[in-house]
Amino acid sequence: MKILSEMINSIEIILNHVHEGIVIADKDGKILYVNEANERITGLENSRILGKYVKEVAPDSSIPDVINTGREKLGVKTRVNDRYVISNIVPIKNKGSGEVIGAISVFLDITELENLNAKLIKAEEKINRLSLQLSSFIGNEEPIIGKNAKMQKAFSLALKAANINSNVLIIGESGTGKEVIAKFIHDKGVRKHKPFIAVNCGAIPENLLESELFGYEAGAFTGASSKGKPGLFEQAEGGTLFLDEIGDMPYPLQVKLLRVLQEKEIMRVGGTQKIKLDVRVIAATNKDLEMMVKEKKFREDLYYRLNVIKIDVPPLKERKEDLPLYISYFLNRLARRLDKSKPKIASTAMKMLLNYDYPGNIRELENILEKSMIIDDDDLITVEDLPEYLIKDSPYQYYDSAKDRWPKLFEVERNLIEESLKVFKNKSKAAQVLGIPRSTLYRKIKEYGINC
Repeated sequence: MKILSEMINSIEIILNHVHEGIVIADKDGKILYVNEANERITGLENSRILGKYVKEVAPDSSIPDVINTGREKLGVKTRVNDRYVISNIVPIKNKGSGEVIGAISVFLDITELENLNAKLIKAEEKINRLSLQLSSFIGNEEPIIGKNAKMQKAFSLALKAANINSNVLIIGESGTGKEVIAKFIHDKGVRKHKPFIAVNCGAIPENLLESELFGYEAGAFTGASSKGKPGLFEQAEGGTLFLDEIGDMPYPLQVKLLRVLQEKEIMRVGGTQKIKLDVRVIAATNKDLEMMVKEKKFREDLYYRLNVIKIDVPPLKERKEDLPLYISYFLNRLARRLDKSKPKIASTAMKMLLNYDYPGNIRELENILEKSMIIDDDDLITVEDLPEYLIKDSPYQYYDSAKDRWPKLFEVERNLIEESLKVFKNKSKAAQVLGIPRSTLYRKIKEYGINC
């Protein structure tokens, strides 16, 4: 008890300046210390709970379990005074004997996060009343005004997120434009004049990702620069670090990222000095992080840290009403890049483009149009100019150009009758093979002026 009290006294000033709530209990589960953030998060007055047993204050608390077992519990969801918190609980042990003498719980308010998200959604209605048409951005040029409700919702959240400093998690399939939304948030916020650094967590080898993110000191490992190197966090100082494919981040590195988000400081690989940073983190993934949390492949506490504001980006197949706008936008941009005039699109080719589901989303659409423009030589994109796989999978497998037009029904019928009469040289047999009465065959022969 005395050892624990001395420890608390030595760090109390620091603990009271931490944003997260902190509770320290002795080996009997009696509360010895709560920091100032505890009152804000739980709504419980610190003076009334000091000296009480944890189970009296929060019956669902896992602190007694940690004290009894000596094993930490991370990412525990607990109800306290009609509010929910997510806690990391760690046993406190006597350095000499190894005996458990208490436990410390560090927690975040889930209710606070949920309320913030509700306010963001409510803000969408206000934006709509102001007749703000939100844009489905595809690149760094002028916006395309889209009608899709899901995309407008995504950008209404992005617009609100731009004015606050909370972490953002963007969910969506590959190629839907997650980085574009992240850049939009950065460009519309107070950090717009500072760096925007993007990194694909799945594209960098696991053994290099840590040094890329946090940098390294001179001689930290074989092949390291003799001068050391600042990491991406340092390069993004004052601005935004976009962590794409966060679901591919190795589990051990997730722990270090969580610590950076909590403490707002990093330590280079091989270094001994902590570096304070002011960096906003926006993460994105095409994976189901909630399922990964259940499967213990992604840390729950990190998930809640990142998922303050969640933005869902719909795939292109769910916003087809805006496809003509995207197509026109890309044709304009590609015409400038390829130094060609903007081509028109034949009606059948357009039907194929509108009918296709685009598993590669926006990225695949641009790729298709670029290939078609390169192949085209008459400023009219026809079916012949489209990729073969798109034609093969389309129900519109016919040409509408003058030289390859689809034949009319009467032409097919006339040719079929003429061919059957040539082969069988008998009207009764021809009518039988064609599956029509002889009287109908005679009428058609007269109607089409067939000589027989």
